[in-house]
Amino acid sequence: MPVRWEESVLLMIDEGVNTYVEVGPGRVLTGLLRQIERSVAALNIEDEKSLITTMEKIAAAKADAA
Repeated sequence: MPVRWEESVLLMIDEGVNTYVEVGPGRVLTGLLRQIERSVAALNIEDEKSLITTMEKIAAAKADAA
């Protein structure tokens, strides 16, 4: 069965999702996401350092939205 990645991402965007977090080595999914919609935030977690950075970015975005 096909993954239907683009259809899934477009549905999430239509539902208001604007931040995506890719977990694991590399940034393949982030790259695919950027090809579909460049205006969304795409974060990546590969190790402890990137986990902390991502958590800080999410916390800052949440504070800005409040």
